[in-house]
Amino acid sequence: KFDFFEKSNFCVPILILRKDPQRQKMPLTIPFSQQRSGTWRGGQVNEIFRDPPKADYPNGEYRLWVGTATIERAAEYSHFANAERLHILLDGGGLALRFREPEETISLATGEWHTFAGDRPLQAVPAGDPVFAFNLIYRQGQRSGAQSGAQSGAQSGAQSGAQSGVRFVTAAEMPVVLPAPAASARLTQIVYGVAGESYVESSQGSFLLRAGDTLIYPPAESAETSLRLISHSPDAWLLLAHVLEPDQPTTSA
Repeated sequence: KFDFFEKSNFCVPILILRKDPQRQKMPLTIPFSQQRSGTWRGGQVNEIFRDPPKADYPNGEYRLWVGTATIERAAEYSHFANAERLHILLDGGGLALRFREPEETISLATGEWHTFAGDRPLQAVPAGDPVFAFNLIYRQGQRSGAQSGAQSGAQSGAQSGAQSGVRFVTAAEMPVVLPAPAASARLTQIVYGVAGESYVESSQGSFLLRAGDTLIYPPAESAETSLRLISHSPDAWLLLAHVLEPDQPTTSA
């Protein structure tokens, strides 16, 4: 069995953050073709991004891990110490997250998500056919903005609340301008192409996202990042999520 996290030599895109007050950081573009694919005990997985890039799986501590997974059968999820996990169901007939310690079952339909501790034991059980999910793993102390949420009618253009930290945008809503979130200086924004083709425009340029492609905007320093989303196909569908860095502690002399 191929354990891509430990044995693959494929290069993972690295986001290098340099302090340069005169220049706004460019987003990291990660096409589907450049993502690292492999298997896990429940099916297939694509790693899109990890920071730091040399963090051991699953024992290393991530500032941020971004990826997708096909869940083909019931399986235990890996444990991630000192981490939180945001799990978003993007396709399929439904997924049950069967937690232990304490026992609890969270059922997700397409367009719904749940946030939980990375080291909490659980089994993921797809309802019938394989399902497809998007994952963010980030260190404790950061925030994704929501414990759980729903994207009812995701294909028809409905959207989650602006404060949730997760939002879907479909072709029916485009073109649309999304203002820069609050606390941009501590916010990492992720834009994932769920389906179709879309243009994502900002002060850093225009980027075409196809299904599976990803944009990662690092925390803004010199300017806030507002996004203009434009559909390039009638089935365009984007997922937007963010992770908020904790406030820096102040020190006294």
